[in-house]
Amino acid sequence: MKLKKIEAAAIKVRETFPHLLCPICGEQLTEQSLSMICVNSHQFDFAKNGSLHLLTKPIKTKYTKELFEARHTLMSEAEFFKPVINEVITHLKRRDSGVILDAGCGEGTHLAQMIEGLSGLAGIGIDLAKDGIQTAARYYGEPIWITADLANAPVQSGTVDVILNILSPANYREFTRLLKKDGEVVKVVPGAGYLKELRSHYFGDQYKNDDTVSAFYEHFNIEKKIPVHVTQVLDQKAISALVDMTPLSWHAAPEKTASFKSLNQTEMTLDIEILIGRKK
Repeated sequence: MKLKKIEAAAIKVRETFPHLLCPICGEQLTEQSLSMICVNSHQFDFAKNGSLHLLTKPIKTKYTKELFEARHTLMSEAEFFKPVINEVITHLKRRDSGVILDAGCGEGTHLAQMIEGLSGLAGIGIDLAKDGIQTAARYYGEPIWITADLANAPVQSGTVDVILNILSPANYREFTRLLKKDGEVVKVVPGAGYLKELRSHYFGDQYKNDDTVSAFYEHFNIEKKIPVHVTQVLDQKAISALVDMTPLSWHAAPEKTASFKSLNQTEMTLDIEILIGRKK
């Protein structure tokens, strides 16, 4: 008999990653009857969709359900980011076991695609945005999906083999704490040409990643750099999804977003650098 999502998630946490901590008192959580409970009786129940909420108070973000649905359309249906995911999978294939934690997983497509392409590795997706985790749990059953604060992650020190951090803010001190001695961080940063067609339409400028890269260098020894530069053709549905999912649109004039969404087709540049780092 097929397990319900909530039952499958509880088993996954119990068997593959029993290293979660209570966000209230910091004690270890153990799985009991589809809930996570600590020695001080703080209890966190698995949702019906299998996700786990480990925030002590509601957090408002600008990342909405609509944004995450648009991101799912662009990343899963249009596979806009697949060239990057494929490069990361190729790098990680030498690992035949372990845990990958996606720090800032959003709606989960990146992590789900990686877990599908890697055998023997378990995935955990953590994001501050509840709507992102709910979207991830709805579409993908395999990784463990957790709403939590990555600045103070409810995860035991030294229990993670790989941390993914894809186009999202990073807390490198926390990453260092979470990683095993031989663990690694896979940091994905945008290059100068990333979404240059959209950025040019909105603002007439290009992106610079100098600050992001230098901060990474301060905390980790760089093992490898993998450039990805691909120009893809997006159809109208993918264009609309891109406009709706990118924070760039928050700062653009409404007439600029509307005119770009009206395009039937456009080229779009995926200019990415994948940084592989280990603890110093």
